[in-house]
Amino acid sequence: RSMARRFTTNTDNMAKKRRTESKPKVEVEPEVEVEPEVEAEPEVEEVRENETNKQPDGSGDADDAEDEIMNEAISSEEDGDNDNDAPQLTPLPVIKSSITSDGRYHNKQRMLLLSSRGITARYRHLLEDLRTLIPHSKKESKLDVGKNYSGSGAGGGYGAAVNEIAEVRGCHTVLFLECRKRGQDGYLWLGRTSHANSSFNADGDGENVAGKKHLMITGGPSIKFHITNIHTMDELKMTGNCMKGSRPVLSFDKAFDTVDHLKMVKHLFVDVFGTPRGHPKSKPFVDRVMGFYYADGKIWVRNYQILQETATTAKEAHSQKKLTGHAHATSLIEIGPRFVLNPIRIFRGSFGGQTLYVNEEFVNPNVVRSMEKKDKGDKYVRRKGEERKRKAREENIVLPEDPLADVFN
Repeated sequence: RSMARRFTTNTDNMAKKRRTESKPKVEVEPEVEVEPEVEAEPEVEEVRENETNKQPDGSGDADDAEDEIMNEAISSEEDGDNDNDAPQLTPLPVIKSSITSDGRYHNKQRMLLLSSRGITARYRHLLEDLRTLIPHSKKESKLDVGKNYSGSGAGGGYGAAVNEIAEVRGCHTVLFLECRKRGQDGYLWLGRTSHANSSFNADGDGENVAGKKHLMITGGPSIKFHITNIHTMDELKMTGNCMKGSRPVLSFDKAFDTVDHLKMVKHLFVDVFGTPRGHPKSKPFVDRVMGFYYADGKIWVRNYQILQETATTAKEAHSQKKLTGHAHATSLIEIGPRFVLNPIRIFRGSFGGQTLYVNEEFVNPNVVRSMEKKDKGDKYVRRKGEERKRKAREENIVLPEDPLADVFN
């Protein structure tokens, strides 16, 4: 029986193998490869026919251009509806610089900064602030010269001494702070020294080799100011700050272009407070503004920091751009120092010479103090006169005699 079972299983297996080998095999690969090739060719031909039909007429391109114009108009109208409150910004004119710089240091002007002996602490701190703000300045010790001093040039006193020091130090402009009456009155001198025209040609044609300007032999011009309302940087404690040695932007009032004597003052301010381009001690940054304003017959000097603040969020940037047209906001923060200059007299030479302008409205501080003392003296005289009148009135008062005064005696 076991042998019969083995024989039947073997025959069954042989029959199954024959059935599987006799089944036909199905091939799918040729069908997949042929179908995309047959469908893609007519589409390309149809596109080419459409392009050939559009090229000679040009109507298809015109339609596309019209569609683009309409889309742009619709988008611009939508933007206009959303931004009705936004101001119309006009493009600013392009300002081309008339100075072509080759990166070299040409304007080699230096400024002498000194004071007379006997100045107070306020004036001393003011000079220290000006030294930090003016990188092309030359520091000098306090000057103690009598009125009888006569230098090598014409004139004497402080003018001759300052011109000699400027010639030794090689300075073209000077800022001299003179104090009188034990520091009560401060006078600020600004001007060009005699050294500014010392480098004349040997031919004597009157042309300056360094600056290419025609200057007088005696130097000048020079201006004398009465300085008041002084506030230093330490005293003000302002929040503004700037880089030491940075070049300032000099901002002048419109009166400096219309008033005659202020035009000369403006040129001297540019020479004194304007840092030359490419100076070794200056920084190639512009982060502050020095403002000069003319009001009440006086010049008000202020120093500000240029602060640019960027928006922290996209919403703030969008609102800022609607108001100003820029995503960042620019503001001015005062740094200090601040002071007021009252012009007294403009001289043609350096610390003297022919008078070009006189301020008729200026009143000498000595006269002001004498008037105040006179008012105090008048008060004393009036007070004494009232005392004398009161005593005389008391003496003149006499009580009448009472007839009943001796009744009870």
